[in-house]
Amino acid sequence: MALPLDREIGRVRQLFDAEHLTLVIDAVIAGNAPARVWVDDLPVPRTALVWDGAHCVYLAGPADRPEDWRELFEREVVSNRPGFLKLYVTDDSADSVFAGYPLRRRERVLYQGNGVTAPDLVRSPRIPAGFRISAIDKHVDELRELTHFADVVAEIASCWNSVEDFRRQGFGFVAHDAEKIVCWCTAECVSETRCGIGIETVEAFQGQGFATLTAAAFVEHCVGRKLTPYWDAWTDNLPSVAVAGKVGLHRVETYSIFVCDFS
Repeated sequence: MALPLDREIGRVRQLFDAEHLTLVIDAVIAGNAPARVWVDDLPVPRTALVWDGAHCVYLAGPADRPEDWRELFEREVVSNRPGFLKLYVTDDSADSVFAGYPLRRRERVLYQGNGVTAPDLVRSPRIPAGFRISAIDKHVDELRELTHFADVVAEIASCWNSVEDFRRQGFGFVAHDAEKIVCWCTAECVSETRCGIGIETVEAFQGQGFATLTAAAFVEHCVGRKLTPYWDAWTDNLPSVAVAGKVGLHRVETYSIFVCDFS
C-alpha cells in the first residue's frame, strides 16, 4: 500500500538519479516546486510516485505491486481529470502500472549551462524598435498593466507553490513594449545550485528573436547568482533547441517519456 510522504521528502532523492529527475526532485525538496509524494515504505522508500498537481507524473523505483500503484494513480490523479500528462516512468512500469492506457513515447532533451560565463550575445542592438527586456521582479507594477501579464502569472503559478514564493525565491524576464508582453522566461525547479528555464513566446511574435534575447538575460542572471541553468525541450521542437544553443547551453541528456490524455 502506497503511503503519502508529507515531510522529509529528501528520503526519495536517491530514486531520482537521472539528471532531468534530480533537477525536479531537488526543487521539491527545497520547497520551490509543488508536488504530492507517495512511497511504498516511509522509513526507507524503494518506490515513489510524485505528481506536480498539473501535468507531470513521476514513478521512480521498482513497481513491485503494479496494481497498488495503478489504483493510487487512478484515485489521486486520474480522478482529477488532469488532461494531458507527461509520465516519467520506465518501460516496465508503462507495461504494468499503466497497461491499457493509450500511451505514446516521446523524446526529450536536457541542456545545461554549467561553466557558462555569459551568453555570447549583445542584446540591445537586436531588440526590435519599441521593445525592451525587463526583469519581472523589478518592474512588476509596470508590467501588470500589459497584455499577457496574466499569462505570465499563470505560468508562474503552475510551477511554484504560490506566486508569493516565486517573488521570494524566483526571478524572470519579459520582452515587451508599452502595451504587451510578447515573451516571458521564468525560473522553475529552483534549488540551491540549479534552475530550470520556462519560456514562452506569443505566437504572432515567434521567429523574431525574442526568445533568444529574453533567455540570454535569464542565463546571464543565473550566472550572477551562481545557478546552473537547465533547458528541457522536446527533441523535435527545433526552435527551442536552437535557442538553448544560442545562449550557451550544451546538451547533457536525451531521454524518453510517455504522454497520454486523461481528460
